[in-house]
Amino acid sequence: YCQSRAAMQHLGADSDTLALYQPLKAQDLVVSKEVTEENRHCQGSDRLTWFWRINNAEDSQKNQWMNEFYRVNWLKAKARYDHWSEELKLVQHEMFWTVSWFGTQEATWRSRADKSIKDGHKAYAEKQASMWAKFSAEGLKNFQGKLIGTS
Repeated sequence: YCQSRAAMQHLGADSDTLALYQPLKAQDLVVSKEVTEENRHCQGSDRLTWFWRINNAEDSQKNQWMNEFYRVNWLKAKARYDHWSEELKLVQHEMFWTVSWFGTQEATWRSRADKSIKDGHKAYAEKQASMWAKFSAEGLKNFQGKLIGTS
């Protein structure tokens, strides 16, 4: 390619043609991580190398291929977005369920403390209830604005 481009320059190719067929750099030849690492993070910054984006109107097969390429990549991106949106909802629900579990444990241990006859049992139950109350308060504080409540 580099030799052919140099020959085009030597033969006096116009600036539009040379702008279309840019110099080839080492970073242009890197395999797209989109293909090799489908589930990696930060895929939104990937860009096609310039030679994949050449849109030659005379080559209808190429246009069809590029349209299909962009369509498939858009569908992959949409699927990733949907997947992560669902993950976010699940994590928000799990945060709510965790705080609710802490509250349930606190109530259970308060009930045990109220029913305790022996002082040692009552003290242990109160300590457990206090621990679960702290967990619940800490969870509410850390998850504030992120919880999704379910009925």
